[in-house]
Amino acid sequence: MGAGSTMGATIGATIGGATPRGAVLAGPLRIGQSFSARYHIIKVLGVGGMGAVYQAWDAELSVAVALKVIRIDASRRSASSEAEKRFKQELLLARQVTHKNVVRIHDLGEIDGIKYITMPYVQGDDLSTVLRRDGKLPVARALEIARQIAGGLGAAHDAGVVHRDLKPANIMISADGLALIMDFGISASSEEATSGGIVGTLEYMAPEQSTGAAVDGRADIYAFGLILYEMLTGPRVVSATSARERIDAMKQRTAEGMPPVGSLDQTIPAPLDALVTRCIERDPAARFATTAELVAALAALDDAGELIPIPTRISKRTMAAAAALVVVLLVSTFVLTRRAVLPPKQHEPVSVVIADFQNGTGDPTFDRTLEPMLKLALEGAGFISAYDRSGVSRSLGVRPPEKLDERAALELAVKQGLGVVLSGSLDRLGSGYGVSVKATRAVTGNVITSAKNRASNKEQVLSTATKLATAVRKALGDDTSDSAQRFAMETLSATSLDVVHEYAVAMEALSNSRFEEARRSFSRTVALDPNFGLGYAGMAVASGNLDKQQDALKYINEAVRHLDGMTERERYRTRGLSFSWTSDYQSCVKEFGDLIVRYAADAAAHNNLALCLTFLRKMPEALDEMRQAIKILPNRELYRHNLALYLDYAGEFQTAEQEVRAMQEPGLLSVLALAFAQLGQGQLPQATETFQALGKINALGASYTQSGLGAAKFAALGCARVLRGRKGPAIAAAESAMANSQTVKIRFLAARVFVEAGATASAQKLSAGLASELQAEPQAYAKIVDGEAALNNGDARQAIKTLSEANTLFDTWMGHFDLGRAYLEAGAFTQADSEFDRCIKRRGEAQSLFLDEEPTYGYLPPVYYYQGRVREGLKNAGFADSYRTYLSIRGQSKEDPLLPEIRRHVGR
Repeated sequence: MGAGSTMGATIGATIGGATPRGAVLAGPLRIGQSFSARYHIIKVLGVGGMGAVYQAWDAELSVAVALKVIRIDASRRSASSEAEKRFKQELLLARQVTHKNVVRIHDLGEIDGIKYITMPYVQGDDLSTVLRRDGKLPVARALEIARQIAGGLGAAHDAGVVHRDLKPANIMISADGLALIMDFGISASSEEATSGGIVGTLEYMAPEQSTGAAVDGRADIYAFGLILYEMLTGPRVVSATSARERIDAMKQRTAEGMPPVGSLDQTIPAPLDALVTRCIERDPAARFATTAELVAALAALDDAGELIPIPTRISKRTMAAAAALVVVLLVSTFVLTRRAVLPPKQHEPVSVVIADFQNGTGDPTFDRTLEPMLKLALEGAGFISAYDRSGVSRSLGVRPPEKLDERAALELAVKQGLGVVLSGSLDRLGSGYGVSVKATRAVTGNVITSAKNRASNKEQVLSTATKLATAVRKALGDDTSDSAQRFAMETLSATSLDVVHEYAVAMEALSNSRFEEARRSFSRTVALDPNFGLGYAGMAVASGNLDKQQDALKYINEAVRHLDGMTERERYRTRGLSFSWTSDYQSCVKEFGDLIVRYAADAAAHNNLALCLTFLRKMPEALDEMRQAIKILPNRELYRHNLALYLDYAGEFQTAEQEVRAMQEPGLLSVLALAFAQLGQGQLPQATETFQALGKINALGASYTQSGLGAAKFAALGCARVLRGRKGPAIAAAESAMANSQTVKIRFLAARVFVEAGATASAQKLSAGLASELQAEPQAYAKIVDGEAALNNGDARQAIKTLSEANTLFDTWMGHFDLGRAYLEAGAFTQADSEFDRCIKRRGEAQSLFLDEEPTYGYLPPVYYYQGRVREGLKNAGFADSYRTYLSIRGQSKEDPLLPEIRRHVGR
């Protein structure tokens, strides 16, 4: 058999391509046969151990499809149970994956006792055929195909699907060069045994897969590496013909490894050689940890296989605005889950910059007063995001020019990639006022629409201006009726002009980080109109930025009491802000998710939804939302900073590093994300240098080099003292932390220190307080503290029960770490190994346990110590590797009490 032959020959390998040599064309259907009224069989595409694949005409869809059926046993005329099981598995797994480089299932069913599925008919050849025909491929073409395979494989892994049988025969190359992965979950054939639970193709099987062990995505990465290897060097020649010879060849490959591709073809660039070598490492831990890391590594290569130069310039000018990032996170609102239902039709997002209106009245009351209300009026359309002067600063992160007239607004819109500029004017017109507006396309300068109207007196100006917004919305594509628009804007137009003027002044002060001035102006709005809910919301934001948290909570509660005077979008935002400040992340996610259903173009909502999803540890969904925000506002640097951090939390360290290095002027949070990425990749010297660079940026950056300030620093100090056996000083540090802060985070960390230091009463008091909180997160922390206490008292069984309850209540890294320790003490090594393995896979979260950018990397190294103990208990030959990892991180410490024990275990 050749290299493409399989232990479990898959029958979809030839969809749209040539039939493999030696295949016997047989199956339950005949050419020309009608398979029900819907399908007409055109030809046989391929036959395998499980069944057959046909090209068929789908009369209902009026397209050619590939139709796969289970092969019928001629002696029994029934589908084998194993074949049926795998047939269903392919359907279930493939349907979980949606990606342009993965074949999708059209239909499934059973006709005349024959089970079938249909999928797109692809005109082209499988990669095995391409390699047999063309031999090795040019580097550029090999990389083009490899990037597509990796993209599809990444989508599968993100959906929790491991292919297990990736090989050239399972990859279709369409006539236009599109690579498609096929045959998820099908591997073993009826002709060949899969003894020992081994499933897959011998020639592409990872070493761990060949032993029958459980595999993860790294087995697919190994197979991917072999496929890329063959694309660069040509098909591997395998002389084995019998099953025994093939198994022997596999054992030799998995034991000895493969020679580097560069040794076979010296024209292959070293970076590409290194990438392939890492994919096919015999040790899974030495390969790319995730497909996302593999995709990032491929993206770092040009079409010749050389590294793309990456700018590393870090400007201090933009980093100086780090404190303002906190404001943006608060003001632009917070978070929520995926939208459950999408509207039937979505308008493309439209971003509008609102220029300062020309005030020809001579009355300063109108200076920068109409713009905030026009913003709210325009954003009544779900596809519009509008930015007035304060919004440009707050939401786009750009300081507007002092004179933001129409010309300046057009220049700003072009630079920021925004589509429309709204300008206007207000003039005296006899005893009344004339209001005019004009919407212009930023790039072309073409006028989309213009409108004007007359206000009979001063108090009617605001109403007149918001009514003109109806004409603009309609011109931009809003199909909401005029009456519905006017009804939605009644609360805006009914607001006092003096209130609106103070609100505009307050918003501008807030956008420029003048928080006390903003708070005073917001307070004047509610003094003029006690029902003006936006004023209370602004006071809450300003107070929060002044670190007056109790005032912030008081004002946001007042804002919620006065929702009736807000637009629909502002009601969502205010409730979301309230939920976020009270750590009700589930409700916060729901609120902002509902906002996005109605207002899909709201980039800030996507950003804040991503933030809340990270707090719920739903990292893939958070990344999706963050990328949506960037799609809407591609030049918003804050969103790219956040994406890099969330990639770290998700464990996609290489991708995070690539994201940071691609930035022209990384900000403080981006530099922190780079440090986290380097830690996650084990690059400790580089991470140390990056943290030192943070200390030179500003005071906030310096705080990261000191393990935080105030309460957090005392809590970390208490933890360090416990590890060194200094219980009295540890308790003192925890008490100092509590004296500085009573937040959930500090109470939890202090309680852990109290438990470990033997201050049981203090720990129990804090645990009771956490358990009485309304939200799931502090309740889970209370159970973690109780579980640790049980563990310290020698009751591992109770600790396991309590910690399992904690993880069910709220999924945290610390909960899994402590549960692993409890299993270890109970002698349940397999369960303990599972928990510690989970902690290592989720080590991105350990960088900042509370996902607040406060570094907590010190909690990670003990995982490797406990993992070493577990694997030693399991009599795993490689147990010392875990201890060595610990030594590589903490081996230079002068005070680590674990080092003597660990060195005894590894013999040094």
